[in-house]
Amino acid sequence: MARAGQQVKAGAGPRLVDQIGIGVLTAAFPPDLVDAVVDTWDVREERRRKLPARLMAYYALAMVLFMDSGYQEVWNKLVTGLSWAKFYRQRREADLQPSTAAISKARARLGWEAMAELLGLVMVPLAQGPVEAPWAYWRGLRKLAIDGFTMNVQATADNAEFFGTPTNGEGAGAFPQTRVVALAETGTRCLQGVQVGPLSMGEQTMARALWPLCGQGDLVVADRLFLSYEDLRAVRASGAHVIFRAKADTDLPVLQVLPDGSYLSRIADPVASRRLRRRKADPRTIPGIEVRVIEYSVSADGDPDGPAEPGELFALVTTLTEHSAYPIGEFPDRYAERWQVETAIGEVETKLRGGPDVVLRSKSPDMVRQEIYALLCLYQAIRHLIHTAAEQTGLDPDRISFTRTVQAARRHASDDAALSPR
Repeated sequence: MARAGQQVKAGAGPRLVDQIGIGVLTAAFPPDLVDAVVDTWDVREERRRKLPARLMAYYALAMVLFMDSGYQEVWNKLVTGLSWAKFYRQRREADLQPSTAAISKARARLGWEAMAELLGLVMVPLAQGPVEAPWAYWRGLRKLAIDGFTMNVQATADNAEFFGTPTNGEGAGAFPQTRVVALAETGTRCLQGVQVGPLSMGEQTMARALWPLCGQGDLVVADRLFLSYEDLRAVRASGAHVIFRAKADTDLPVLQVLPDGSYLSRIADPVASRRLRRRKADPRTIPGIEVRVIEYSVSADGDPDGPAEPGELFALVTTLTEHSAYPIGEFPDRYAERWQVETAIGEVETKLRGGPDVVLRSKSPDMVRQEIYALLCLYQAIRHLIHTAAEQTGLDPDRISFTRTVQAARRHASDDAALSPR
């Protein structure tokens, strides 16, 4: 490795560029993993370059770690903590001070598919079991939740055409937007599946690509938007169970009242429902997926000395039909835990991205997707760090600050400890 002030000559031993990592985040994305993804997507450079594909994958992570910094400033933050690249003169001598144009071209060579693949490889269950991680399970089931959000992107013609621009009664919005739907563990808030698409693609449609990622022993919690016969059938086909909130107009006939006050019903098969309703058949005879319905209300805050104010009525639909095995009183808390995925989204939007109104920097659809997948990779890496710390201390991951972990990652983004052993 070059010493401070030492002149580095081209071709003298291993390339210094191959020794750049991303600090403590390299633990989640070790060089061998990044190299394997690069080879899978055939984006490895055909000739020796200053900015090879592995380095650009790490640069993409640094770019979202330092969201408010320009291309060259991101580069400086990525390398200046290294003993051999602390000063501008050292980087110039090592031929490691690329221009903004060179960085842009290298990002384009990497593409977005490699970053999506990298994210897919680290979206693995972190909650190891109900004994090891009791906060992540309920009655033996691993708790998951799903939700979606949008992000503003640069107002270029290509982005507007590909992603679409939101509209309201006052006209089109200022920026195009991309939609993201995420499936996450509620105990660790680690991502388990992600879909990125244009604004025109609805959350329910995008979620259907994520249901196969669920499995036996999983419990998925979701809001009203995701309840349908098709979605319920897809989740059950994966082996998972659900707790979905029902809309007020959902057809839920009472088929059997259970001893705890909940009742058995069904989510109707829409094809059979249309046919039988034309014949004016009894709604209770329409076939569908058996579910259990739990109804409860949440009181509104009001004057403690005044009359009670009416609360919001919740109707939860679940495939956990055994009332004795899954007590009715525990369902409101399970549904409330879907806020964990909204908290995760909030961490992406505010702690990493800088706020929901911040506009992503990329100006083309491919680079927007690369930036989004890099942002989600960064989020996942932070969550891996938190989970590792929680395991070592025996703490619930919720007790470890996401903000402080991000700050630590930024402080150590270019530590020598991040270097590849190559």
